[in-house]
Amino acid sequence: MPQENISALFKPITIKGMEIRNRVVMAPLQLSLGFRSQRARAFYLERARGGTGAITLPATAVDILFSDEAWGKSGALASFLQGLSSLVADIHNTGAKVGIQLWHGFNFPVRLSGVQGELIAPSPTGDARELKAAEIKVIVGKFAAAAASAREAGLDFVNLHGAHAYLLHRFFSPLDNQRSDKYGGSVDKRMTFALECLKAVRKAVGEEYPLFWRLSAEEGIVGGITLEQSIKLAQALEKAGIDVIDVSYGRFPRQIMPSKKQPMGTYVSQAEAVKQAVNVPVIAVGRINSPQLAGDIVSQNKADLVALGRQLIADPYWPKKAQEGRFSDIVLCDSCNRNCVRSIPENRERTGSEDLSLCSVNDRAGREWLM
Repeated sequence: MPQENISALFKPITIKGMEIRNRVVMAPLQLSLGFRSQRARAFYLERARGGTGAITLPATAVDILFSDEAWGKSGALASFLQGLSSLVADIHNTGAKVGIQLWHGFNFPVRLSGVQGELIAPSPTGDARELKAAEIKVIVGKFAAAAASAREAGLDFVNLHGAHAYLLHRFFSPLDNQRSDKYGGSVDKRMTFALECLKAVRKAVGEEYPLFWRLSAEEGIVGGITLEQSIKLAQALEKAGIDVIDVSYGRFPRQIMPSKKQPMGTYVSQAEAVKQAVNVPVIAVGRINSPQLAGDIVSQNKADLVALGRQLIADPYWPKKAQEGRFSDIVLCDSCNRNCVRSIPENRERTGSEDLSLCSVNDRAGREWLM
């Protein structure tokens, strides 16, 4: 393997004063581990000790980081932030950076227990009603407050989830957004909600705090978001103050986690197209399993960083092994999409086991606290 490829992969990168020790980012993984349990702490620390440059904690509803209202009890947010700060400090001790992905789903408002809010959408569909303009403003404020809470907890960056058919994505998608007000219609109008959220978040966290945006570059459905439209959004986000574009693909549940039938580097071409159109760093994702592929992506300027998700479940020490040239020691993810596509509670209900591994090739995954 050409040494310059590996050298490029392990060259530090600085984003708004935040230096990441290499170009390997752990993608946010929806495993329902939480952040404060022994299981969660052991799982994330194992990946940080394995040499990952930056850990992205899973997508978290903005309501949870907004106020006690979602928790249903006084002091709950402060307690959550305290626990989150403890995890952040432990990850920092390994030399890794850590951020969190923020999202909004389809309930307004979000509740952690009891009766959920109403189902909402950009335009009426099925059981979901159309969001009112005043409610959109409330959600924008929640994104800003949640990002400020993340910064308060010591997180190094925030990744705003504008992909995979969550609310930010749906406002941009012509499949979901048929509004006739300022939030819908043309491509430019469908960007409005995204740009309002970004500008509010930037104001809340300050100019020097790193902000990432998760982008579904294409929906892969007739009539959906095209790469050309996403590039236009990426350029608008850059102008509005985003620092990193994290390029993904598709909408839940379609094609978010490529199967073994799909090629390695499944969505790298989309990241490369976005990178050619913007001047901020870009992250590539999608079956990036081998150090050679990851090194090629960075050294050939297809992207500035690579995001590994399932591969870091399979082998949390992938970065260290790659940097040390121990390529034959790497346990490769086979993209089976079995245990890792289910959350911990789902696996428990399915098998009756409390300590089921999250991975078919790594029995320790999700069980680090027990072993």
